[in-house]
Amino acid sequence: MNLKSTKKKNQLITANIFEQQELLKKAKVIRENLKASTWHELEINGKFDKNEKLSFISDDMLILGCDVGSETHYVRAIDTRGRELSKSAFSFNNDSEGFQSAKEWAVKIAAEHNKNQIVLGLEPTGHYWFCLATWMISNGISVVQVNSYAVKQTKEIEDNSQLKDDTKDPKLIANLVKDGNFAMPYLPEKLYGELRRLSMFKDQLNEDRIRSINRMHREMKIYYPEYKDALGKSMVHSAWNC
Repeated sequence: MNLKSTKKKNQLITANIFEQQELLKKAKVIRENLKASTWHELEINGKFDKNEKLSFISDDMLILGCDVGSETHYVRAIDTRGRELSKSAFSFNNDSEGFQSAKEWAVKIAAEHNKNQIVLGLEPTGHYWFCLATWMISNGISVVQVNSYAVKQTKEIEDNSQLKDDTKDPKLIANLVKDGNFAMPYLPEKLYGELRRLSMFKDQLNEDRIRSINRMHREMKIYYPEYKDALGKSMVHSAWNC
């Protein structure tokens, strides 16, 4: 009896080792063939309609939903029928090591369920998603955005609660992606990306300057309403624009 149980146990161990080796081979193939799709190739004449989005989400694709945070992100995985493939939400840090761990986690699930490509859906929360999206795209994972209002409206469908939950939101986001309710992020590259960022920074500085001038106008009108006549309009104009 002991010999039979030992033999059976050894067979199970051998089968598990073989299964793990097969998964490792699949994971390696998936890593080598990951290809991120961007707005460059998907948007035709500035359009990417609902039918095209649904066609983009193919059966061999693993869908990830990510709740973006300032320091920690949470992600869950589903298939194209909405079945959850992850046992629970996976948390990772907002840095390159965290991004790598999330990718390895996703590749492992993809290998276990015979998925060849991966798409990550997220809410564009502030500026915290920029690094995550850029890293994922450069490492072969497609990134799409979902509308924050749509996520808020679908919260009650999951558990009749509007409360925010870092482990619930990723699944809601993934389901929105599955149903084609997403958009492709516009992320300019290289020189164009730098010019866009500098242009945005210039606009922000100009807005801050105008806001400060308006505050000064208000205080001067309250405490010294005749300052324009006393100093001269040309002098006041020069002072505000120096």
